[in-house]
This record gives sequence, structure tokens and C-alpha cells, in this order.
Amino acid sequence: MTSFIPSFHTARTMQTSDLDAVISLQSTCYAPQFHEPKQAFAAKLNAAPASAWVIDGPSDLLAYLVCLPIDGDELPALHATEWHPPPHPQWLYLHDLAIHPDARGAGLAGVLLSKAHELAFSQGWLAVGLIAVQDSVAFWRKQGFEPAELPSPLIRAEKLASFGKEATFMLRRIKVD
Repeated sequence: MTSFIPSFHTARTMQTSDLDAVISLQSTCYAPQFHEPKQAFAAKLNAAPASAWVIDGPSDLLAYLVCLPIDGDELPALHATEWHPPPHPQWLYLHDLAIHPDARGAGLAGVLLSKAHELAFSQGWLAVGLIAVQDSVAFWRKQGFEPAELPSPLIRAEKLASFGKEATFMLRRIKVD
């Protein structure tokens, strides 16, 4: 990857043709236990194509964000290769954010998170949630997220465990005025 990072970043909707680059960036950014198969990304993209974005660099993908509209009982487990959106989502789940190490600090997370928050606001959803891994709680707090309880004990026991012992569920409320 070139070290040139443009000062102006735009996000575009993720396409199926981006999945190989997404998998490559994922392997650069996450420990092996968090590497999801291409089929997992494809299932999420096919089920919720309007809630996944990428930022292109001069030669490679610089960043991506995959989100899922969910309700309290629909949180997908890590590595799930099948997922279906609920008929009446209540909030937006940030499943995966990756920023190339050479592009960190360039504002890419803010660009992508703005897309997610705009979507959640436009749909009238009350919150955006995520599971913080790899010691990222401090990063997510800077983005306005706070640790929270998951809505269901079943989710805490089964699905949160798929992300490891250190995983923390976090939530950011959307202000609807």
C-alpha cells in the first residue's frame, strides 16, 4: 500500500466485487480468531446492502464498515455465514470496522461512522451498537459509545462469547428531535 492518504475521503456503498479487498484488509487489521470467511461478509452484504461502506485508496481499500439493522434478538455471532434482517429493526449494529494501519488517524472512521449514524437517524432507530474487541473500548468511547448491557441473557451467553472473553457490548443513542 502506498503511504499517500488523500486529505478528502468519501465513502461509497460496498459492492460484492469489494469482498476480496475486504477480506485482505480484515486480515491486516484483526487477529486470526476474528477473521471471518468471505461467505460471512457476502451474506451480510446481500441481506443489508445499504448498510455497508468502503473508502478506496490510491491502490487498495483503506477502510470498510459493515452494519446490520437488527432488533434485540438478532445479533449475529462472529463467523455466521447466514443472517436475515428482522422485519422491524430497532437499532443498527456495527458488525465490523477496519482501517488500514497506514490510514489510521486520517479521519476515515469518522467518515464511515457518519454514514452509519445518518442511516440509523433516517430510519428512526434509537441506537447504534457494537461489540468492541482487541482492546478497542477507549477508541469507541471517543466515538460516543458507552459499555451497555445486551438486551437478552441468551445473547450475552452465546453470541457475545463468540467474540472472546474481552468483548464488550457498547451502545450510542441516536437523538431524535
